[in-house]
Amino acid sequence: MRKTQKILILLAVAGIFTLYAGIHREQSKPEDVCFEVNRQNAADSATHARIHEILTDAFSRGRFNGHVIYAENGKILYNAPFGYANLRTKEPLTDTSIFQLASTSKPMTAVAILILHQAKKLDINKPVVSYLPDFPFQNITIKHLLQHRSGLPNYMHLSWDWRIPMTNADLTPLLKETRARLQFNPDSRFRYNNTNYAYLATIVEKVSGKPFQDYMQEAIFRPLGMRHTYVYVHAERHTYNPVRGYDFNRNRGFVERQADYLDGVMGDKGIFSTATDLFLFDQALHNNKLVSRELLDLAFTPAKPFDERHNRDYGLGFRLKLNDNNETVAFHHGWWRGFRTYYVHDFKNHRTLIWLNNRSDVRIAEFMAAILEQNDICDEDQPALGGGGS
Repeated sequence: MRKTQKILILLAVAGIFTLYAGIHREQSKPEDVCFEVNRQNAADSATHARIHEILTDAFSRGRFNGHVIYAENGKILYNAPFGYANLRTKEPLTDTSIFQLASTSKPMTAVAILILHQAKKLDINKPVVSYLPDFPFQNITIKHLLQHRSGLPNYMHLSWDWRIPMTNADLTPLLKETRARLQFNPDSRFRYNNTNYAYLATIVEKVSGKPFQDYMQEAIFRPLGMRHTYVYVHAERHTYNPVRGYDFNRNRGFVERQADYLDGVMGDKGIFSTATDLFLFDQALHNNKLVSRELLDLAFTPAKPFDERHNRDYGLGFRLKLNDNNETVAFHHGWWRGFRTYYVHDFKNHRTLIWLNNRSDVRIAEFMAAILEQNDICDEDQPALGGGGS
């Protein structure tokens, strides 16, 4: 009897396994898998073709010279440089061409601060003077700097001998010597200001005990494999080989922009990178490799809640805007001395758009909107000082 029971049990188990295997084979038929893959490849090819048509049109109309990457769900669907790294020699742009990111450096500076906050080496809610005792204003917090709600004056507008290169170490003496006053009470309003992010770089140096450029390499660039990314240091400028930056003048044609006395101030600008390296940074944000999801959610939260009249703001290192679907999109753009850059981090839909230009005279919001199939997705503010930082 026991032997018969064992046989029946074995037959039942075998039957269940056979049934499961049949169902599994039915669900995973090779022709179904191939159909899904082919359908996805067709969709990817259509996206690539659509973007290529948009960019070819923009390039043919003289609207940009640079490198574009578009990705969905971590997969690059479009990656192509257009034009020249050097207009005089006709050296073509490549995947390793290095651009000045201008104010698109700010998200990286903010993430450096958030890494230190996460490690409990600083607290973004504490006053700046807790870390920089000589800072001339008592009631400004690190978070105020991150959100551009400090009220600080813009260092670019203060008196300085342009023959002398400026660095971050000059900021506090400059504010004191010019007797600069706050433009408004801290946290009472938003005003985009490069001084905020220059001071954030100084705080990184103070807290980490390392030069800003070294900390960025150790905490962000090297861990992510960003081999072509660095922070500009004026004393080392002759060792760099980025693409040349240009403006266009109707009378003079293309004009190559030269070094500027403000180039040595870092944090607000001054990070040089490739589109490919910037994509690695973007994916580290999507995958929470640098800071926690909780901190990123805070970074992507507007200082003032969105409503019907207020649909754009600034978080912690990112401009924020509601798209056509009423979803928050994080982005940043930059404009500095021959370079114009754009970075869209659509964290809700896991999309990425990177557009680096070595021409600062172009406006491409319409093309970006076409790529993302969203209206007015990326603001194009006028720069400070006629070609300055944005």
